[in-house]
Amino acid sequence: MARRMMLQIVFLGPAFALATALLGWWGVPVLGCLWGVYEKPIHRPSLAASLAAGLGWLLLLAWTAFSGPVLLLSERAAGVMGVPGATLIALTLLYPMTLAWSAGVLGETSRLYLQPKDAL
Repeated sequence: MARRMMLQIVFLGPAFALATALLGWWGVPVLGCLWGVYEKPIHRPSLAASLAAGLGWLLLLAWTAFSGPVLLLSERAAGVMGVPGATLIALTLLYPMTLAWSAGVLGETSRLYLQPKDAL
């Protein structure tokens, strides 16, 4: 079970990064909801989508860190807000995780209404 979820996270992470690059932040709940509808609820798709979205945005942050001074920007922005720089990065990753989790739960529950009653 844990191996399956790890594989889902590894493959979904770049998919969330790509969806974000193509659709903006709207790509996260769209992909999270689609994953919740697709995967069986017993495999906890909302948890996998949440962790994968965090990984995807971490990949995006790492990619932009190589092309620009992300750490310097985070420290300056965090200084304006009065929080440490690491807190700002953690909150940045928490945002897509929450979006993907809530959209995944929506997809899981809508799956019950989309499938035929005989399949339950």
